[in-house]
Amino acid sequence: MENHGALVGWTHQELGDRIMLRVESVRSIEAADKHEPDLMRFMLTKQQAAILGNYLLHISGKEASNRKKFGLFRRLFG
Repeated sequence: MENHGALVGWTHQELGDRIMLRVESVRSIEAADKHEPDLMRFMLTKQQAAILGNYLLHISGKEASNRKKFGLFRRLFG
């Protein structure tokens, strides 16, 4: 069975080397107004989560932020 809906939220829980992803969606405006989302849970490896995250960033046209921590000297003098 295939379901269609709008994504309205998600949470995750780390379970060692895996992640439990909880996804909330609604099929209609009425369901959204009643705050009655459909819930799905997915067990992913951390590798699968990374691949999914990178894929979503790519198709959204965004880039992953590379947060590099620079030392005091580099921050002061570039």
